[in-house]
Amino acid sequence: MVVPIYNERENLRGLVHHIQALDGYREAFIVDSSDAEDSRAIASDVRSAIGDQSRIRYIRSASKGRASQMNAGASLTSGDVLLFLHCDTRLPTNAMRMIGENISTGVKWGRFDVRLGAQGWVYRMIERMINLRSRLRRIGTGDQAIYVLSQVFHECGGYPSVPLMEDIALSKMLNRYSRPGLIKQAVITSARRWQNRGPLKTVMLMWKLRFLFWVGVAPERLAVMYGDER
Repeated sequence: MVVPIYNERENLRGLVHHIQALDGYREAFIVDSSDAEDSRAIASDVRSAIGDQSRIRYIRSASKGRASQMNAGASLTSGDVLLFLHCDTRLPTNAMRMIGENISTGVKWGRFDVRLGAQGWVYRMIERMINLRSRLRRIGTGDQAIYVLSQVFHECGGYPSVPLMEDIALSKMLNRYSRPGLIKQAVITSARRWQNRGPLKTVMLMWKLRFLFWVGVAPERLAVMYGDER
């Protein structure tokens, strides 16, 4: 399991507790590129609390950006299957068993359905749109906890070194190896991105960015439009 984080502050403690409660995980690498002083102080406390004998390892990354952080973490893993988890996404307790069962059907990679951690019909509509788009376009997004055979991930070159849309780009490469698997039991992801900007504004922005990515606009330009939002 690889988890990239950036200035997550107290959310880091909740992430560690969540990972520790999961059944059957072999190892987890938290790859941190935080530059805020309070985030780094909390990370230092958490790292000390975890200790050196834990299955959870905390890694400092000099490179800011999920793609480079996830590639760095993936290079350290020893398992046959990689799972990429966002800091604010929560897995079902038995996620590892479900991933193993899904991989055993012959797929090389896959993702979960997603549910947003907020009340209201607008969030139910957004998550249904995300899950439907994922099915129709055979893509996985970071919020959906992408999993992939380690050999396939390294063979395809890992996440492209782009500042945005790295999950879409990876999905396109992985589709050459197999159709994506799907675990219908949803992961729960924070709705903070939609709450911070407003649900409708965020949806329209994401549609715009994905369209521009599809027509060939450079991810670096898209990252500027998206802003420093996690």
